[in-house]
This record gives sequence, C-alpha cells and structure tokens, in this order.
Amino acid sequence: MKTLKPLTTAQFEKNAKSDKELGIVDYQTFFERQIKEAHHFAIGPYYWFIGDSAHMLITTASENIDELTPFTKSEWENKSALFFVENIHPEDSPYVLSAIQFATDRIVGLPVERQQDVKINIYARMLNANKIYRWVLIQMPSIYVNNENLTTCGLMMITDLTHFNFNSRPILMTLVDIIDGKTEYYHLAMGEGVTANGIELPHITKRERQLLNLMLRGLTSPAIAQDLCISYSTVENHKRNLRRKTATKTSAELVHFVMSNNLL
Repeated sequence: MKTLKPLTTAQFEKNAKSDKELGIVDYQTFFERQIKEAHHFAIGPYYWFIGDSAHMLITTASENIDELTPFTKSEWENKSALFFVENIHPEDSPYVLSAIQFATDRIVGLPVERQQDVKINIYARMLNANKIYRWVLIQMPSIYVNNENLTTCGLMMITDLTHFNFNSRPILMTLVDIIDGKTEYYHLAMGEGVTANGIELPHITKRERQLLNLMLRGLTSPAIAQDLCISYSTVENHKRNLRRKTATKTSAELVHFVMSNNLL
C-alpha cells in the first residue's frame, strides 16, 4: 500500500522540473487530436492548458479559459506552471500536487507503448470566473515523455462540476490503468497522507461508458438514444445492466456511484 504525503509547491517544482529539453516545439499541434476529442467525454463545461516541465511554464491554454477561471488566455500563457496551483483551494492544493506527481511518476516508469494507458482523474476545488471555489475534475488526457524519460509536458483538462451536488467530499484521485482490456482503480483518500487502495469495481463496457457520460451531462433516455443512434429500449436495457452491476436502484444512485468511484 502506497502512502503519498502532501507536497508543497517548492517540493513539487523540485521533483517535476527537468534541465533536459522536450524535443517538441508546437505543443498545441502535438496534442491536437486529444484536444479535438475532449468534448466527447467531458461531463460539463471545461477548459484546458498545456504545462511543460523543462521550463515549468504553461505554454498555451484554451480560448474559453476566462469563462471558467478569473484569468484570460493571455494571463495564463507563459506563466509558471504553479500558477495553476494558485487557482486551487489551499486545503486541496498539497494533495493535488501529490496526486499529479504520483501519476506522472507512474506513467514515466512504464514502457513507452504503455504510457498512454494510465489516466488520471483528480477532484478538487478551484476558482471560477467569479473567484468562487467550486468542485472540478482535473484530468490529464495525454502526456508526452521525451526519449530520455526525464522531461514531460501534459495536456491538462479541467471540467466544472458545479452541476453536481456532492453530499460529501469526493475521492481525491483515481488512476485508471487499462491493461489487456481490464481496468484497475486506485483511490486516494484524505488523511495524514494520501493512501492508494486497489479496489475491485465492475467492468463497464465501452458502450456503457458512452451512456454514462451522456447521463452525467443530464441527457434523458430519448436524447441518449438519439445521440448514440440506438433505440430507447436499448438505452433502458443498458441502464438496467448498469444498475445491476453497481447494485443501485435508481438513475440518481447510479450517477452518485459513478461519481464516487470515478467510472468514467
């Protein structure tokens, strides 16, 4: 069992910064496919930015970033990578930094062909455009690691979760490692440190995942059927199967289970 200690910004910068050049120049072009595909799995309004560990800078950001944060695109770009942390609630930031470091170390430690198999999902409170803290989902859809496995840059995606009502604090982080079609989940819970627990969760098919994403966006069964080009009865069958797999009785309970266990 792995225990992660909260990290200060100084500790994070020391661990993350590299003196080796990345080897790519146009970051946005490199992540172009992932940026274009982001809206397919977003469960709410989102923005993105790209961070570079060689220079510890935010290299570029999405056009709409001023709609979801207190700062404009030009204010985000060429800022220290830790400018991102300034937007996170002070109680959450040491754990978010610890989670990002843990996930990055895990990815870098894998063979190149496996590095895209690990996905990171972090829940935290961040400032919105009105400088009010609200829950967000922080994801890293893609990461680039240079040939020396020393320097990285990552596409960070932050989704606004204002439309979800959390009855309690959500789990801080889930790592999804897809191996041979299987998914392993590692939950990290708040405490003196952050403890990673491997837990067993139901297998969710690709189609069920698509349906869950649409449910989380608030779509009704008829709208889901239209979006996925399947019948209403097929949608209802998928929902029944998902409730059976998750031992939930209603769609509301199913959504809560999905959010609590990050079955995205």
